[in-house]
Amino acid sequence: MGGPRPPRPGMGPPRPGMGAPRPGGPSSRTTMLQQRADQRRRDEEDIAEMRRLLAEYGGQEVDDQGMETFSRALAEETGALPPPHIVVEAIKQSQSADPRKIGDAVRAHYRRPRPRPPMGPPPQSPVPASA
Repeated sequence: MGGPRPPRPGMGPPRPGMGAPRPGGPSSRTTMLQQRADQRRRDEEDIAEMRRLLAEYGGQEVDDQGMETFSRALAEETGALPPPHIVVEAIKQSQSADPRKIGDAVRAHYRRPRPRPPMGPPPQSPVPASA
């Protein structure tokens, strides 16, 4: 029972991206981690903007407990807590600190038609040649 096992059939040499860094650039893991860090930074900026807007429209500073209360109320109103950038836009749209009004603006955001790529004319079906 000793010795190395023979290679399994179908197992060729290691493929790029399977543990070894690819030549000529950062690995996909590095890229993924960078994208996550960028997203976290944007989310933190949006949350700071949320606090500022809620303080502006609500008339008082919003501490961590106030953000927690707001987030729970908004999640209850909308069914799930939307991404921070959508909440920021909804607060601006509603010009309010009321979770119900902000929830209405969130729902309106998701109902808006999305821009679609321009489509050419509909495909023409071939016309059979009459004999």
